[in-house]
Amino acid sequence: MRNKGFTLAELLGVIAVLGIIAMITVPAINRSLNQGKEDLYNTQIEQIKKSLQDYYAEHLSEMPDEMNSTACKTISELQDEGYLPLDVKNPKTNDVFAPTTEACVRKIGDRKFEYEVNE
Repeated sequence: MRNKGFTLAELLGVIAVLGIIAMITVPAINRSLNQGKEDLYNTQIEQIKKSLQDYYAEHLSEMPDEMNSTACKTISELQDEGYLPLDVKNPKTNDVFAPTTEACVRKIGDRKFEYEVNE
């Protein structure tokens, strides 16, 4: 009469194969999650820059007028004015951006401006 079960060797073989699959997939999944956070972070930064562009489009008199001069607004100022939602989160820290984080515009040419976010 034969037992209807798996031998120890068969079970160890299956466990070894599952371990190899896990060693391959876990780092790939981790890289995907990290890349997703980085992409979301870049999207949030672009959203802050876009809100600054919108602000200065309506407040042209506050734009820098001399070459390499800058004008800055904090995230809380942009939120108070309604240009930025209240819940802009930093996916790297999983917390909202600090209200004192500055977004700045710098004049780099005759009609060219550069926008950046200083954390």
